[in-house]
Amino acid sequence: MINQFKKICLYLFIFLILSCQKPKKALLKDSYENWMQELIEEYPNSDVTLRSIMMPAAHDAGMYDLTKCTFGANFCNTATQSLSFKEQLEQGIRLFDVRPILVGKSYYTQHATDCNGLGCRGASMTDICNDINLFLEDHAELVILELSHFCGITIYDTTFINYLNTILGDKIYKESTIIERPLINRPLKEIIGNSGKGKVLLVFDGILDNFEDKAKGKFPQTIFNKNNSWTNSHYLSDMLKGQLENYRNYQNEENSLFQFSWQITQNEIQAISCALNPQATSIKQGADSANVQIAPVIDSLIKNNQIRKGRIPNVIYLDFSGKFVMEKCLEVSKLNLE
Repeated sequence: MINQFKKICLYLFIFLILSCQKPKKALLKDSYENWMQELIEEYPNSDVTLRSIMMPAAHDAGMYDLTKCTFGANFCNTATQSLSFKEQLEQGIRLFDVRPILVGKSYYTQHATDCNGLGCRGASMTDICNDINLFLEDHAELVILELSHFCGITIYDTTFINYLNTILGDKIYKESTIIERPLINRPLKEIIGNSGKGKVLLVFDGILDNFEDKAKGKFPQTIFNKNNSWTNSHYLSDMLKGQLENYRNYQNEENSLFQFSWQITQNEIQAISCALNPQATSIKQGADSANVQIAPVIDSLIKNNQIRKGRIPNVIYLDFSGKFVMEKCLEVSKLNLE
């Protein structure tokens, strides 16, 4: 009887201890498929906007599938990603550099010296758009396509925009009325809406900012007012020095975003070496050396108070992107939203 009483007291004590503990915030899924929505839910009293978060971006996002290459072009000097668009989306990438080219009556991506120059044709735009469409069907996230380096297509090509509308349909974000508040300062939940499905924002390099285009779902790059500068060097030290200097000089204007351009660029000798020697230094090797620096650099910037609440980088563009970058993007986003 005494032993039973002791057990009851022990159970009661454990119950009281557990009931006094504060519940921990749920961790985000390892896949990061819904990280934007989870931030919105975790910070209901904060405006989760493009300017208040940091997100990963894929440089030359369609160059994971080399469908046709010119002489001398191969994986070593042309591939910039290893994950399909579906996988990039699932691993948290939300901003994509996409370079469309018209081949016959079909649209592809391209990474080349110039329009139809030396390089490779990448994934088809149909595969890319189908991946986006299927992803947004079940994920209420915002996906941004930065469309540039058009080849065989003009920025006002109605056939191309009709093609995008045919696949993406009502998932394309459009503005039917004039909205004064800059898009980067609008809550993501307002842009995405409450249909349970996501939205894709189409950003065209070279078009002007006007209501007629926005009503059709075509937005100019000026909506981001990005402070960024590509280092254009094959040396890791140059890239790090240039990008950190850009951030130190960032004026943190209310209607602007800051972008890290975290790419190592092959020089001509390296690119030619890839054509002659399968063991030459590839774009991927350069990317690997740059990508392992992301975490320690972000940690250092936070420690030195250069990244702090109210002053953060918003975009980090990289080659061979993946979920490894999401941990730091979320850490910076939460630091700013707390």
